[in-house]
Amino acid sequence: MKTKIINYILGLTFSLYYFVSITTSYTLIIVKKGGWCFGDWIINYQDGGFKRRGLFGTLFMWINELTHIKLEYIVFAFVAVLYTAIFYLLFKLFWNEKNNLLVIALLLLPVGFGMMVKDPNIATRKEMLFFFLYLLYLLCLRSKVIIKDITITVFIIIALLTHEAAYFYLPFVGLAYFMKNEGSSSDKLKKILFYQFIPATIIMVFLYKFGISLRTENTIPFFKAHGLVLEEMGIFDYDPNYDVLGYYQSHSYDYQTYGISILLGALTVYIYCKFNRIKINTLFLIIQILFLIPLFYLAVDWGRWVNIFFSLLTIFIITEQRAVLSKKQEVIAVILILFNLSWRMMLMTQGFLTFPQFDAFLKQIYYFLYFRITNLF
Repeated sequence: MKTKIINYILGLTFSLYYFVSITTSYTLIIVKKGGWCFGDWIINYQDGGFKRRGLFGTLFMWINELTHIKLEYIVFAFVAVLYTAIFYLLFKLFWNEKNNLLVIALLLLPVGFGMMVKDPNIATRKEMLFFFLYLLYLLCLRSKVIIKDITITVFIIIALLTHEAAYFYLPFVGLAYFMKNEGSSSDKLKKILFYQFIPATIIMVFLYKFGISLRTENTIPFFKAHGLVLEEMGIFDYDPNYDVLGYYQSHSYDYQTYGISILLGALTVYIYCKFNRIKINTLFLIIQILFLIPLFYLAVDWGRWVNIFFSLLTIFIITEQRAVLSKKQEVIAVILILFNLSWRMMLMTQGFLTFPQFDAFLKQIYYFLYFRITNLF
């Protein structure tokens, strides 16, 4: 009976996430035609040549030319279908399982799936394709469906041509391959190297060596010819020489608070794994963190990178078996659920937010310690 109630709560949670994701995507794409969210999806090869992230934009332009349907409706339809597929797979993954209260705590995690309602601006981002492909891959592995190594290579290339950030999360694919497939460790490591890491690295070098600027002299006229006028150019106005370090220095406190969210996210994952007797390879975590360092240096939307990490980690560990919790563990799980409802992490600069009074208290402590330390030198 308890499992049935938990499953219904999970179903309601997924329904809420799905509703927020779809409605927010509609606002950002159809209503606002946002130059960052919507604009990222319509980067294409037709307005100047080969460039980063242009794969799906090229496809959308071709559909627009063929059908004369407005670009914003084409992109929104694709995003809606992708979200529908993701939540269908999630529902399928959870519904017939013996879930416990810690599953709810994990799915409410503000640095993971919970960010969908804590900061809806995470909606429409291209990493949703990563989540869909990773979910599909893990479900196939769990069902003992044989996936050829070259197929994995193809999907990695598709992900990279959609958004190059996929490269920095490759260890998740390697972890799933290593843990879920049979064979000797050395053989699996060789295949991870030759079918995943090397092809992905070649594509990344190709993108940055031969890829042109996202915006060309033909971009604006090209969009107008396809019936689109962006109110803000967004991604197309991004300066590749932007002073990222200067931005971090001017928002030092806000970015340091991401450390709080990361620690709280790690705490939830640790408790979930400990109580459900799940082991995560330590070497994998070290490799994955090392992979992410350049991404955090290059791009200021840290909340997004943290969210992708914890969402992929959630997808991975949630495919493992769940244990029956003791009464004490259930009490801890309830406390964790309530706690994860009380705080949030935002896409940019605001790394940790909770009750206003507590936020103000944290700032006072930080600046008190900061000025005391700086006065020592």
